[in-house]
Amino acid sequence: MTVISIATPATENRRVARSLIRSALRETLAALLGQPAASIALVSPLGRAIYVDSTICPLSLSIGHSPGISVAAICQGAAIGIDVMQIEAVTHGHPDWLRLAGDYLGPQVTAKLQSAPPATFQSVFVQAWTDFEAALKCLGLGLTEWSPELSSRLASCRIMALDLPASYCGSIATVAGDTRRLRDTDLCGDGKSQMRDPAGSQNLADVCEARPRCSAE
Repeated sequence: MTVISIATPATENRRVARSLIRSALRETLAALLGQPAASIALVSPLGRAIYVDSTICPLSLSIGHSPGISVAAICQGAAIGIDVMQIEAVTHGHPDWLRLAGDYLGPQVTAKLQSAPPATFQSVFVQAWTDFEAALKCLGLGLTEWSPELSSRLASCRIMALDLPASYCGSIATVAGDTRRLRDTDLCGDGKSQMRDPAGSQNLADVCEARPRCSAE
C-alpha cells in the first residue's frame, strides 16, 4: 500500500487540489509501474472512485481533500478508501456537529463526543468522521446515515489513522479480509506508506506510516 500527501491551496475550491493530487498520483504510479507518467491514464467516472486504466496489475485508488492538503492511496489487489479533514473546521460543542454525529456516526460516537473534554472534542469528531468516510469509500458507498445494518458493513473494514500534520486527521480503510494480500503485494516493497514532499521534491520519503486502530463503530 502507498499513501501520498501534497500541500494544496488552503481553500474549499478543489479545482487546483484535484489537478495537483492527480499529477502526484501519476508520478507515483509511474515510478511503481515503471512507466512514463504521461502514459498513466486516470479515470474518474461520475459518482465512482477514481481508477487507473492499466492492464499491468489491478490497482485500487482513493483520494481525499481538505483545505491545504490532499491525500491519495494506492493498493494492489484490494479495495481501499482514504479521507482527510482539518481539525479546526469543527467548533467544539456546536449542536450541529452533535446532530451530524447522531445522524451519521452512530450512538457510540455521539455519546463519546457528548462526554469529550473541550480540548479533545474537535479531534475526536474529525477522526471518527474520517474513519467513516474512508470506510464508505472502501466499500464503494455514498454518504449514508447510520443504521445497524450500515454499522455491520463498515465493521468489515480495517481502519488506520494517518500520521499527518497536527492540524489534520486522516484515515485509510481496507477490507479486513484483504490484509494478508496487502502485505503480500505491497507495491513499495518496504511495508511503509509514502508521503510526497509538499515542497514538490520528486523524491519519495518514508514519513507517513499508517497506524492500525479500531473502527469507531
